[in-house]
Amino acid sequence: MSKKTKKKVRNIICTILSFFLALFIFADVFCVFTVSYAVNENVWIDQMNSSNYYSDKADEIKNRLVSLGNASGLPPEFFDGVVDPVQISKDTQAYMDSYFEGKNEVVYSSGFKQNFSSELERYIADNKVKTDDKNIDYLVDEAEHVYLASLKIPLLYRLSDYISQFRRILPFAIAGLSAASAVIVIVLFLCNKWKHRSVKYLYFAGAGTCLSLLAVSAVLSFTGGLKSIVLESRALYGMAVSFGTAVTIAFWALTAFFFILSIVLYLIYGNMVRKVTSDD
Repeated sequence: MSKKTKKKVRNIICTILSFFLALFIFADVFCVFTVSYAVNENVWIDQMNSSNYYSDKADEIKNRLVSLGNASGLPPEFFDGVVDPVQISKDTQAYMDSYFEGKNEVVYSSGFKQNFSSELERYIADNKVKTDDKNIDYLVDEAEHVYLASLKIPLLYRLSDYISQFRRILPFAIAGLSAASAVIVIVLFLCNKWKHRSVKYLYFAGAGTCLSLLAVSAVLSFTGGLKSIVLESRALYGMAVSFGTAVTIAFWALTAFFFILSIVLYLIYGNMVRKVTSDD
């Protein structure tokens, strides 16, 4: 095989390796992103706090309870002191813990039930309402059912089987992709006597990763993140929009990072080429 042919074969191999390097880096970034966002309970909680999830959820529960109370003759103002956003946040935290720890669904309602029962007994006593224990128990049970149903997150329920699996698998995937990327970088430097050529292929990989992230960022921006998702709950919709915005910003930040990295590698490559040319 002639020297010219060997050079062509090496260039083809290195170009293919740079493509796989870009692919592995993009997949690695996506896995890290999934660990940091999608299966990170703290991120979910932060999004709930930033989107006023608990206060919106309290309003939703109150509205549903008002509808329930209309059938029993309870005035809307009765429910002002029944629904507590702080209690909702505590029960939601326990609910989230059960999913992200891979346990069965746990939704606590004892605090709400106790508060509702106390307020109902006080209302009956103050207004001298004639009723029996059977009707009281029925109303309390129905109110508890409304509370439990409102706290459940359908999206989390659908993802629950995957969350625990992802949290176990993704660290190994990240380690494997990082190791594969490191091996390719080493091979690129070993295959090229002139190091500026190795930097050129690293530039190709960085640019490829940047373009991949740019495509994802553009799609998220043009589609409005998660704004198009259909959710009956206003609280969930607000959280989804907040989460989608955070995801979009994160992808644009990653795109900007790899864009800058690509520019830096290109400048380094150009500087090394000039040095080699001047030496010759």
